[in-house]
Amino acid sequence: MSIKYRYYKNKNVKSTGYNKYYVKRTAGKVYTEKDLAVRLAARSSSFSRGEMLGIILDLGRLIQELCIEGNSCKISDLGIFSVGIISKGVANAADFNASTDIIPKWRLRATGETQKKFLGITRTTAGAGGVQLTFEEDDNYESPRRAAQDGD
Repeated sequence: MSIKYRYYKNKNVKSTGYNKYYVKRTAGKVYTEKDLAVRLAARSSSFSRGEMLGIILDLGRLIQELCIEGNSCKISDLGIFSVGIISKGVANAADFNASTDIIPKWRLRATGETQKKFLGITRTTAGAGGVQLTFEEDDNYESPRRAAQDGD
């Protein structure tokens, strides 16, 4: 399996990358908690699909509650969940308004085996405990690269 991407052209005239092409990852399938419950229950678990779904939903709610309280939640070999913030810039600190100038954002920092594997990513072959990861252009859009090749 590979990570799919699409080209886009930077149209921001103020950017140093103006008029250059970049790529963005194309979203793959979204697995719901029900999908995860089915897959986890199938891994020779003693829990049924329904029990597994309940556990996943309860875990999700608990992580959300704890993070909203300003805490972080670590799941070994996956990551640390937390709420981060992005703030708008203001010229004068006295003009800062927390209710309008702060944007909350969910964060996940890889930990344990997940972090090690992603730090060891290679583009073509797995090596040194890394994972094999390939990239390919998404076929489901009008590609500027393919259009340029067809025009030659």
